[in-house]
Amino acid sequence: MKLSFDDLIIFINVIKEGSIVKAAKKLSIPSPTISRRLTQLEQAIGGLLMYRSSRKITLTTLGQMYMAKFTNLVDEFIEAAENLDDYHQKLCGTIKVTTPISLTHQWFGKCIYSFKKEYPDIKIDLMATNKFVDLADMNIDIAIRVGDLADSDWIAKRLLVSKNILCTSKEYLQQIGGCTNPADLLDKNLINISNNLSWSLKNTNKPEYYEVRANPCLVMDDTELIIDAAKAGMGICFVPSQFVKNSLANGELVQILPDWIGNARSIYLIFKDRNYLPNRVRVFKEYIENYVNKNL
Repeated sequence: MKLSFDDLIIFINVIKEGSIVKAAKKLSIPSPTISRRLTQLEQAIGGLLMYRSSRKITLTTLGQMYMAKFTNLVDEFIEAAENLDDYHQKLCGTIKVTTPISLTHQWFGKCIYSFKKEYPDIKIDLMATNKFVDLADMNIDIAIRVGDLADSDWIAKRLLVSKNILCTSKEYLQQIGGCTNPADLLDKNLINISNNLSWSLKNTNKPEYYEVRANPCLVMDDTELIIDAAKAGMGICFVPSQFVKNSLANGELVQILPDWIGNARSIYLIFKDRNYLPNRVRVFKEYIENYVNKNL
């Protein structure tokens, strides 16, 4: 029979309290269960630890040895467990997060600033990158991912659905004389995230689709830079609508071919385990969800 650390804790508490009844009250364990666990411990050790009577408990020589050997160890274990529980429950510590660069610029950075004002004792360790990150290897607590997700034992919750729209500056639109259909895009200056330009468009009014395949005039690997280039009159961009909401409202950009949009892409909040999240991670997760609902 294997030695149980839980049984050692019971044994030490019985000796400290001076009786099984008092130890039962302290540990919230029935007295018969404590008696059974003590017998189980003695069987595992192969010797008698104490003499029990209705009046008192007396340690045997073996019991004195075990008491001296394990009391400090058990006390340190209980203290460490209590400290860890406090650490998980208190709103402090570090949360490791990863997000795409463009989302960080557009709204996630602002979400962090707002969160930190309310929870100054929580440290956010942010990795903003467009590269694939192994979440487990990097000890990530929360990730924001866009588009289709690979099979994983992580939990993914949809934050919002993004649709790309076509935008340009008033200056460039005036220069090209407008666009009336997707085919007009083929000889225009198109700004893209890679040299392999393929924009899938669908008509919002009828079941029509068009695939724009062309050589971009400007390639930039960040959505924010692409939007800035379009504002500067460099050409036409195809970007998520929520990224250009303010620029459209203040006239820095105009939407072209508004009846033609991109396919919906989901943005997900990813975390490891719904049931065993540290309290600080749970609070930040819920804060992100509320922030998106209110602001995007």
